[in-house]
Amino acid sequence: MLAGFDQQADAILEEQIAICEIPAPTAMEQDRADEVQRRLAAIGLSVQQDEVGNLIAQHPDPVNNPIVLSAHLDTVFGADQPVAVARPGQPNPYRAGEAVPEGEYHAPGISDAAAGLAAVLAVARVLSGSKAERHMLYLATVGEEGRGDLRGARHFCNSRLGRSARVFITIDHSDASAIVHRGIGSRRYNVRFRSSGGHSWAHFGRYNPAFALAAASDRLADIRLPRSPRTTYNVGVVQGGETVNAIPELAQMDVDLRSESPDQLERLDADLLEIIQRGHDKELRRRAAGALDPIVTRIGDRPAGTTPDDSDLVRAARTALEAEGLQPRLIAASTDANAAIAAGIPAIAMSWGGRSDNQHSIREWFDPTDRARSLRVIARTLIALAGSDAG
Repeated sequence: MLAGFDQQADAILEEQIAICEIPAPTAMEQDRADEVQRRLAAIGLSVQQDEVGNLIAQHPDPVNNPIVLSAHLDTVFGADQPVAVARPGQPNPYRAGEAVPEGEYHAPGISDAAAGLAAVLAVARVLSGSKAERHMLYLATVGEEGRGDLRGARHFCNSRLGRSARVFITIDHSDASAIVHRGIGSRRYNVRFRSSGGHSWAHFGRYNPAFALAAASDRLADIRLPRSPRTTYNVGVVQGGETVNAIPELAQMDVDLRSESPDQLERLDADLLEIIQRGHDKELRRRAAGALDPIVTRIGDRPAGTTPDDSDLVRAARTALEAEGLQPRLIAASTDANAAIAAGIPAIAMSWGGRSDNQHSIREWFDPTDRARSLRVIARTLIALAGSDAG
């Protein structure tokens, strides 16, 4: 049975490319969902879309307390971003003047999330007709990335069907040896500095939101953070202004805070709110005319949590990795598994295999070499959890 991953290697890659080339920005996943639904149904699974757009696929005669295998549909890229996959030896439109290296495939989203979706489909095909299949629920979620804030996974995990799940496994990282059993918590904010605006010459001296934003972001960059528990911050989007000779009425930024520790995340959250006020106050001391209070809106809140390393789920994943000659490592990340852990469901994230890098960048690439080993790891884990054998 598990030899099917090697036998189908070319078909899995072509399926991944086809999925990648269907744009799926967060909140605009429908076209990709329709295609993945068609492919799941062709395997012989019963497929439905729930109220928020998640795909749920099971054997036509499913069992209670399913084992959930998931990947997310959406990407971080906008609808206007070209996603044609550049193949080995072709000119690389994402790196001007370069050709795509041998063995690599380049496109935004080629690994995150096309590789995860291709892995779910490949596993579903290989397990089709096996004892394990009836224990499985295959899930493709909406709204995992960015402002999606795990919307699809949260909805599923808090539904009647989701609450009945035995375990939840999402395929959402590139490290073949790693098991993500700790969910990194995150808080995300949109911060809007505002003024009445005006002409850069005639109204010089009015409050300038761009200076307030710059003061706040510069102060944020100076925060010293602990190495353990690992904690990070990022200013990911900056927008505002109309033209070079106008005082902007608005300057805004989206800020991402993350930590393995809920307590550390709370401290960083409080620091950010203080920094925003200080940036505003600094600009007020220089130029108060036309100032409006900043608006801070929380746009994301991912819970932290852990699936114990001695749980049946983590033990099964460890054993499967060792069976494929890999040395298991337990790590932390932020994935749909966060939502499952928060809902009380044992959950981990596993690797889509191969090699890849530059996720969330237009320079993202994927090399399918040795992908079959990671797919066998996933299948072995599922078979063990289902109490079946690979025969």
